[in-house]
Amino acid sequence: MTELPREENHSTDTEPQDVPLPEPTITALVSGLATQAMISMGVFPNPGTGKATMLLHQAKHLIDTVGLLVEKTAGNLDPTEAKTIDSILHELRMIFVAAQNEKKRREEAPPEPESEQQPEA
Repeated sequence: MTELPREENHSTDTEPQDVPLPEPTITALVSGLATQAMISMGVFPNPGTGKATMLLHQAKHLIDTVGLLVEKTAGNLDPTEAKTIDSILHELRMIFVAAQNEKKRREEAPPEPESEQQPEA
C-alpha cells in the first residue's frame, strides 16, 4: 500500500494553502484549458519559466480538446454555458491562426545582427 506524505503542523507563508474551491463547472474547465492554450501560443508567459514561448502543437491539442467538449456536450448545456464556450473556442481559433502567422514570419525573417560593442578606453 502506498503511504501518503505526513503533514507537519508547522507552516510558513511560502507553503501552498489547502483552501476550499468552488464547485466545478464546464465553463471553469474550458477556461482552464483556454488559459493553457494561450500560454502555449505565447499570449501569456509560461508560469514555470516566466517566458512566452510558442508550442503550437500543444496549443492545437488543447484547442481541439475544447472543440471535443463542445461536440460531446451539445444539447446538454444551458444557453449561457453554450454561448460562453462557443465564444472561447472561436477566440482560441483566431489567436491560433495569428500565432501560426507570427511564428512563420519569425522563421522567415533574417536574423538580427548582433550589436558590436566597442570596449571603453
